[in-house]
Amino acid sequence: MTIDVSPESSAFGFEGQPYYEHRRLRLYDAVVVHASNRVLWRCPKDRLLDHYNEWITSRHLEVGPGSGYYLDHCRFPPGGDPELTLLDLNPDPLRFAAHRLRRYTPRCVQADLLEPLSGLGAGGFTSIACNYVLHCLPRPPGGKQLVLKHLSRELAPGGVLFGSTVLSGGVRHTALSRRFNLLYQRQGSFHNQHDSVRWLHRALEENFTSHWIEVRGSVALFAARAADSARTGTQAPDDLPRERPGA
Repeated sequence: MTIDVSPESSAFGFEGQPYYEHRRLRLYDAVVVHASNRVLWRCPKDRLLDHYNEWITSRHLEVGPGSGYYLDHCRFPPGGDPELTLLDLNPDPLRFAAHRLRRYTPRCVQADLLEPLSGLGAGGFTSIACNYVLHCLPRPPGGKQLVLKHLSRELAPGGVLFGSTVLSGGVRHTALSRRFNLLYQRQGSFHNQHDSVRWLHRALEENFTSHWIEVRGSVALFAARAADSARTGTQAPDDLPRERPGA
């Protein structure tokens, strides 16, 4: 397997990256996908998998693939194998997920989301997933909305960015989830101290034509559409609503 390295990338550029090493990724499905989603954040894996099934396309960029669980279990559109690209700053998740998804022969790119992606997909990805990534990113001087700006430039006209993130504000935390959220912040695994539903709305509005957010437990699921060149950024009747009721 070959990993393309972006000239802007710097391996382990922030504290949380070393956590996703190979030996921990072998436990990722059991600890994060099954247990943490259900017990801590109260956003079950089945809802996240439905999120993938709703928005994923056959020319897809996966940001922060983790163990590759959702790509391994989701339904790609019919009509041949998808064109799949995996992106992470840490090479371990790239290798782990690429092996799991080897039936798709994914392209692997090591790059830093806090830097411009230098035309990674030449603006041709029709879907980009950013699942459980934003809460791991440190807040750069320009704000995390810079990450969404970088990703928006990789979407084809009308393409969709979707994902989920654990927030600190505007979501429902239990005593247990709040305790673990603070613990992960102290460990450097999470950097979501200032992340809220209001912030996420504003960040998506700055970079996309339309979007929606659904709150499930301590998690915000989101989808945002890039401007369609045919309608020069205007909103069509079937575009994404601003908010969807959560459970």
